[in-house]
Amino acid sequence: MSTPQGSPQGLRPTTDMDTYVHAYLAKPIAERKEMAQRTGQALALLQGQRPGGGKAEQEAYTWAVQHARAIDQTATGYSYDFTKPTQGAEAMRYRDQVMADNTVWWQRHTGDRVLLSAHNAHVAYDTYSPKEYPRMQGAFIRDKIGSSYLSVGFTFDQGSFNADGPNGALTRYTVGPAERGSNERTLDAVRYRDYMVDLRTAPAAARNWLAVARPTRSIGTSYPDHAVYPVSLLLSHDVLIHLHRINAAGLLDH
Repeated sequence: MSTPQGSPQGLRPTTDMDTYVHAYLAKPIAERKEMAQRTGQALALLQGQRPGGGKAEQEAYTWAVQHARAIDQTATGYSYDFTKPTQGAEAMRYRDQVMADNTVWWQRHTGDRVLLSAHNAHVAYDTYSPKEYPRMQGAFIRDKIGSSYLSVGFTFDQGSFNADGPNGALTRYTVGPAERGSNERTLDAVRYRDYMVDLRTAPAAARNWLAVARPTRSIGTSYPDHAVYPVSLLLSHDVLIHLHRINAAGLLDH
């Protein structure tokens, strides 16, 4: 029997997230594209409804549509062929765009101030690696809300952190002082141990130095791969927080 158009059959997770995601990405690209087509159809069907009732029902419907949109965004993101470099880059661009869309949607819908916590690269205006990440979440958010968005970047000189190692296992890593020629090496040489600087109002000499792209740690999910990129801090963020030493978070027992 064929699957009806827009049917959620096969879309609902029946395992834990890690197992589901790995199995999803192991599916043939044609199947992933077909699943994304169905999530799009399901979203369109839901958007076409006209909920009755009062304010509570309207609010429930609004959130149901947003949740369906997030499911469709995930399926669409997984419909790219990550084995092709250009497709991988487009997938990353799409990912940052929808992260920005969802953040701004939340702020506009709730009317609340929002603290967005993410990797330096995602909250930045400038991309550290155009071939891998064509445009970042911070740039998309700034397009939508302008100066109402404040990008805060973090740097550190030395310390420990958690990341996935080459074998895929979550591991605690410790690194020593930053290398010569890096942004962190100079930032750690000032007379303050830990400090925050507003890059928008820094003195001209400091802004000229901050405008130059220098090797900078950019540690994400995995380590040591892709751990250092040339970064212009001035073009990337509005505010910078520099810490002399960091300590890895304690992990909860599973």
